[in-house]
Amino acid sequence: MKQLFLAASLALIAGQSHALSCMRPDPIETFQRLSEAPESYFVLYGQLRFDEAALPEGVSTDQTREPAPIAAQFRGKSLGQSGFTNDYFSDVILQIDCAGPWCGSARSGVDAVYFVAASAPPVTMRAGPCGGRIFEEPTEAALDMLTSCMQGGTCRPEPFE
Repeated sequence: MKQLFLAASLALIAGQSHALSCMRPDPIETFQRLSEAPESYFVLYGQLRFDEAALPEGVSTDQTREPAPIAAQFRGKSLGQSGFTNDYFSDVILQIDCAGPWCGSARSGVDAVYFVAASAPPVTMRAGPCGGRIFEEPTEAALDMLTSCMQGGTCRPEPFE
């Protein structure tokens, strides 16, 4: 009887669940996760400039294909052993990713930390529906902690405010 009740409860909950549920992303947790990935990543801090009119509008009704890539320019710094000290200026591609009808987004001209898969230029910056690769307006403490992570020092996520 308990199994039948559990199955019925799960079916009811699944039927009512229509919204995307995301964990709150944190740049330090993202650094830790990606540092264990087999691929290499750049950690960049600066501004992305692009035509915001090219972003998909709100919720996507076409779930069969991802939005078109957006040409952009990045001006800022890359993270190295001494912190965000290395100039990084490049044409890049902004790719908006979707999960069902929910799509990520980005803002032009806003200071942000970007985690970018290392590849030949132009690199692709991905904006997912749950965030996690773009962190707008990071605190000085977050930038300092990312430097500490890169140096092999203390590397712990910021507490939620």
